[in-house]
Amino acid sequence: MIGRLALPALLVVTAALAQMPSMPTMAQAAPSTTAPLPTTSVTTDTATKTVKVVFVAGHDTANNGLNYNGDAKGEKTLTVPLGWTIEVTLANGGRMPHDFAVVSGASVPSNVGGAKLAFKDAATQVTMPGMVSPTTKFVANRPGSYLILCRVGRHAANGMYVKLVVANSLKEATYR
Repeated sequence: MIGRLALPALLVVTAALAQMPSMPTMAQAAPSTTAPLPTTSVTTDTATKTVKVVFVAGHDTANNGLNYNGDAKGEKTLTVPLGWTIEVTLANGGRMPHDFAVVSGASVPSNVGGAKLAFKDAATQVTMPGMVSPTTKFVANRPGSYLILCRVGRHAANGMYVKLVVANSLKEATYR
């Protein structure tokens, strides 16, 4: 009896796993029931050469919820000075899982899940709705133009990305 039930159960589990995207580990933060999600912010600390970024994925219904801070399709740009440390925290205000990853290039790669990060550790964990990712840090050690995008499913292909510019001439970070 157990043998006849094991195969259908295995097929159901296999089918469910096949539907899951190949992604980094899910954020392990506990859901917030009393504290609201943090708000979007970009702050510059010139003394430590650090940019602290809090982005809210799925901030509102813009681009069907596929957005950072309500921004999508590269309409905003985060600019940072060359060589500075960027500390990223991603809050998920949407209804789907999201992440934050920095990749090279001016267009969304066809295989975002397999795209190489532009900088070492330049990605958050996948963050579930109502949760906040652990802060991740990376150094913007190469000048150029990059994309900040979501690697979950087809989110980036559907417009969930903003731009990142790293330049030597900058004195502080901006997001506009």
